Amino acid sequence: MLKILIVDDEFLIRVGIKSCIDWEQNGFDVVGLAENGIQALELMDRVLPDIVMTDIKMPNMDGLELIHKIRERFPHVKIIVLSCHNELEFVKRAMKLGAEDYILKLSMEPAALLEVLNKTGELILLEREKYEKPDSVQTGTHINKYVLKEDLFKKFIDNSINFAQLQKALIDIGIQMHFSKAAVICCGIDDYINAAARSRMEDQHLLKFSFLNILEESLSACCPVEISEIENGKYLLLLKLENNFPNASYSDVVKEFCIKAASAVKKYLNISVSFGISDETHDSMLIRERYEEASKAMNHRFYLGHECLVFYSEMTGFTDKTPSLGIQQERSLNGCLESMDMEGAKAIISGFLNSLRLSRCYSPSGVRMAAIELLHSIHKTVKRFDLDRSFLTAKGGQNPVEKLMNTETIMDMEYWFADHISRIAEYMTIGGSKEVRTEIVRIKSYILEHIAEDINLDKAAKISNISRCYFSTVFKKQTGESFTDYVNRIRMEKARELLLTLDLKTYEIAEKVGIPDEAYFSKLFKKFNGISPSKLRSK
Repeated sequence: MLKILIVDDEFLIRVGIKSCIDWEQNGFDVVGLAENGIQALELMDRVLPDIVMTDIKMPNMDGLELIHKIRERFPHVKIIVLSCHNELEFVKRAMKLGAEDYILKLSMEPAALLEVLNKTGELILLEREKYEKPDSVQTGTHINKYVLKEDLFKKFIDNSINFAQLQKALIDIGIQMHFSKAAVICCGIDDYINAAARSRMEDQHLLKFSFLNILEESLSACCPVEISEIENGKYLLLLKLENNFPNASYSDVVKEFCIKAASAVKKYLNISVSFGISDETHDSMLIRERYEEASKAMNHRFYLGHECLVFYSEMTGFTDKTPSLGIQQERSLNGCLESMDMEGAKAIISGFLNSLRLSRCYSPSGVRMAAIELLHSIHKTVKRFDLDRSFLTAKGGQNPVEKLMNTETIMDMEYWFADHISRIAEYMTIGGSKEVRTEIVRIKSYILEHIAEDINLDKAAKISNISRCYFSTVFKKQTGESFTDYVNRIRMEKARELLLTLDLKTYEIAEKVGIPDEAYFSKLFKKFNGISPSKLRSK
């Protein structure tokens, strides 16, 4: 395993290079990051890298001076220059000083970086084979230290191993757990499902390593910190405060730390984070209990929204009860849905969720269960409109129940319900489908067969087993005219046919098409046929 030291005065470049490839899988280990030549030389004495990747233009000690000093003190170390397009003259000087290769920062791709590193690595191995004994070259499988640490903390938090087992295993990989004062923090990436896309990362895996590298780089100067992912998007941060802040309160120190962490990931990854903070601890054996406190504090993100910071000592507990929509509210909601008052339906749901947000007394899981019951009530009502079942159960491949169970905040839940109600309204407005609906075909046949009877909108909706309002909307969408206009047009078409084929008086024709009022019949007949019944017959 070849050790790499990255030197660049730009924070984003250092973290970007460290995050862009899986170093261990490709036989490399990034053992340090430095922002200038002076820091790099100090690190080299401790970590003894095989390869140094260095920028040229840096404050305090630039890359050319660093290369010169490395050649004097560490002649076996290989150097790769990180350059910009306008630094080619400096690159030539660096190559003369002993750099092995260079790569352009602005156009650097992971594949190109790996190609340069592999070529340099092969050169190092050839030199080792030539000058060292064969058994001095380290062989075998390298185990990623971070992966080991993450697995250990997950097992410890899950109570699969005890503290003594955790401590022994951590010592084996070079991590000491002793401290006199510490804070245990639960850090959550907000909107984790969409965070990778928002940060312009290719996937969650790359986001994870970038996130870890940025936190470690930006916070290590404050105080020693251990970071480990416990579940997707949720991290344990262990701050070893020791005696670094003798004149500051625990809450002030931790708050400043969290603000700095949030600022770093916002600046470089364009994502936000929230924090749940435990009570102060002086005993490393209490880490599990303190993380449980921090996790409970983090649960308040559900009510407070993203980018929140919650201390366990300041929070109130949740009741075990599950909230529910009142009977009157449920009736009002159903009434709004049946009458297609979608804005009214949204207002009822928003009011219900807002009352829960203000009270903050129900657990997030309890509110999610209430939301699922609310969803079932909505679907039970709108099923009377004969909506496609697939519409009610999925959007974009995600089940609504699953979506509600995974909502991070109550505001996310409110936005989702508003969107879902809007989709129902849209579906109902277009009649669910551009295809001819069987209910409309059936009612058209009914009208022709019962033309002499009283046929109104209420009766037609009842026959179709659809609410009156929804039937009216669907009928007009399918036929292009209102139900009343359609029935009257069919009556007048039938009346015209009867007038031309039967020797009946006008009032008798009117009765046969369901209009007993002769004057009203004549008025309608002229409206639809452009001529009165008597003139049509005379012609």
